[in-house]
Amino acid sequence: MKKVRLTMGLLLAVVLVLAVAVPASAVEFTDIEDTDFEASIVHLSARSIVGGYNDNTFRPDNPLQRQQFAKMAVLALDYEVTAEDQSQFPDTPAPYDPVNNPLYPGSYVAVATAEGIIQGYTNGLFGFYDNVTRQQAISIAVRAGGEALAAATDDYQGELDYSNQYHGLNIKTAEFNGLLAGIPDLADWDVTAPATRGEAAEILCQLYYRVGKILKLGTAADGTLMELSMAELKAMEATEGYGGYKNKLGNISGPDLYQGVAIQDLMALVGEGAAVQAIAADGYESKFSADDVNGKVPVYDPESGEEIADYAGSVTMILTYSRNGLPLYSDEGALRVAFVSEEPDQVSDSKKWAGQIMGLVIE
Repeated sequence: MKKVRLTMGLLLAVVLVLAVAVPASAVEFTDIEDTDFEASIVHLSARSIVGGYNDNTFRPDNPLQRQQFAKMAVLALDYEVTAEDQSQFPDTPAPYDPVNNPLYPGSYVAVATAEGIIQGYTNGLFGFYDNVTRQQAISIAVRAGGEALAAATDDYQGELDYSNQYHGLNIKTAEFNGLLAGIPDLADWDVTAPATRGEAAEILCQLYYRVGKILKLGTAADGTLMELSMAELKAMEATEGYGGYKNKLGNISGPDLYQGVAIQDLMALVGEGAAVQAIAADGYESKFSADDVNGKVPVYDPESGEEIADYAGSVTMILTYSRNGLPLYSDEGALRVAFVSEEPDQVSDSKKWAGQIMGLVIE
């Protein structure tokens, strides 16, 4: 494999958070399994960006109100919200739970409007109880993404219509940047209809992958965490190589070209440990030994599936964010473990290819 020095600079903006544990699991909603937006809901729930109802349902097909989406966006972007943030909209309701949640909805909406990611109506009202439409949700996400989202090329035309004078350019930008990639049957999607809770989670999750602190890095000894965004991960030296996996049925996927950060480089940020535990958004924990970290894993011939007893190449364990030049944003999450080599001549055990990674604990 080769290492690529990217031009985004050094990790100067890393945030240190003391004595915080990586979340063990998301809420186990009873009504999202095998739905279109299950992975995104799980990811956001694990980060306390979305919640469900008292009966442990999420109700992904329900609409949601503008005040609810504003809060979700503020949480996804990790904006600070305090009692000093006061909504100036005349239709601002009193807090629904003044004891346990006194900042909702007014303070969250105040922060969202102050940051310029959401706007009120021309009549001066916010419309707290109005359902947020799909195109409104898209515009909010695009404004929140800011410079992290690339401007669409003039000749780009996706599956949606961009003619709306208020939301058209934002819809184009969102589609160009993949924020809507997880929406099924996009060509038939009515952007003027109310957004569902599942759709809102999908859009915000794709945004979070691009602008949020998506990886927590810490140690088993002291719980100290370092939170890294995708931009900060990509600012590190990138390791590029070929990899794939063989599952228990003998089916082989790949080899494909992956790019990411060597696990050893991430461990060096903490400065200690030989093994690592990867924590997925759904709470699943995968433990990797020192041999795994050093690339000493069984490998198989991509054609025959037979184990290669004396593999001549070297294998590197990486946390990958790109496959064949494209982001991983799908059911595998924005980050996953991969084992890569310089040539496309090996695959490894699928059990070691942990996906939906949101935390690494160095041991």
